[in-house]
Amino acid sequence: MRPAAKRALATAAAGAAGFAWYHGQIPTSQLYGRTICRVREAGKAIALTYDDGPNPRETPGLIEILDRHGAKATFLRIGRWAEREPQLIRELVAAGHAIGNHTHTHPTMPLRTAGQLREDLRRCREAVEAAGVELARVDGRALMRPPYGRRRPGTLRVLKEEGYVPLLWSITCYDWRRTATTAKLVRRAARARDGDIVLLHDGSHTDPAHDRSASIAATDEVLGRLTADGYRFVTVPELVAAGGIP
Repeated sequence: MRPAAKRALATAAAGAAGFAWYHGQIPTSQLYGRTICRVREAGKAIALTYDDGPNPRETPGLIEILDRHGAKATFLRIGRWAEREPQLIRELVAAGHAIGNHTHTHPTMPLRTAGQLREDLRRCREAVEAAGVELARVDGRALMRPPYGRRRPGTLRVLKEEGYVPLLWSITCYDWRRTATTAKLVRRAARARDGDIVLLHDGSHTDPAHDRSASIAATDEVLGRLTADGYRFVTVPELVAAGGIP
């Protein structure tokens, strides 16, 4: 093969890989299938979402902060941690928050077979239901967030067949980074405006009691700032009810 042809082939391959990465990773892309990432028509309402708990170290304090500000949030739970902390699942729902499926083991879903995906979804759902709680629903389908936001057409097809609506986000705070500080998280989260869905974490998929104190402190400050500006903090089902399915 001639050098020019090799370069053209390499360029095409890189372009295809970049295309696949973008639409399988960027949360606002809708090419591979519809997801909930923002509800612009919801007015001055924002949805805070928290992944990877329940976390006995951080989730109770987060519940108190949300309650103090009159805010509701959506919690995407890992099944194996839900099995460890069923009381925290019940406390979240009793406080008016919504619960979603975040798989049982937090895999990279596009690398799993359809059968493996169904099993991981089933085990998480059963862990939540064993706590006496049902997953929150939008338009009759249960909320589910793919770990890392990663998906492909086959991933979304399995979710639809299993009765789930995929939930992503419009603002990420990168609170999993080692360099994350409360000030950095506040700057990112405080950008939220009408209908935004904000990604934060109250847990970690590697440690059931991971330190998320920066995320919890940032939540307190952001709620104080934005409620003073007239914003309401609601669950994802409430956000969709206010603005319709995007």
